[in-house]
Amino acid sequence: MALFRRLDRIHGHVIPAPRLTRHALKRFLLWLLLPFLLLCLAGDVALYFLFREVFDSCYGLLCLFS
Repeated sequence: MALFRRLDRIHGHVIPAPRLTRHALKRFLLWLLLPFLLLCLAGDVALYFLFREVFDSCYGLLCLFS
């Protein structure tokens, strides 16, 4: 954690420590989290149709409501 606390001097100017910005958070959400969630959704829909059409049974929370 010392990396995030130190202040560097370059040619006499103090350079602030690295930090997480809003832009970095947006990039994280857009490039990592969103594709992961879309893959999870696609897998869930595929399993739903597999259980419903092939095994003729309910899947997940839908068993509680049918």
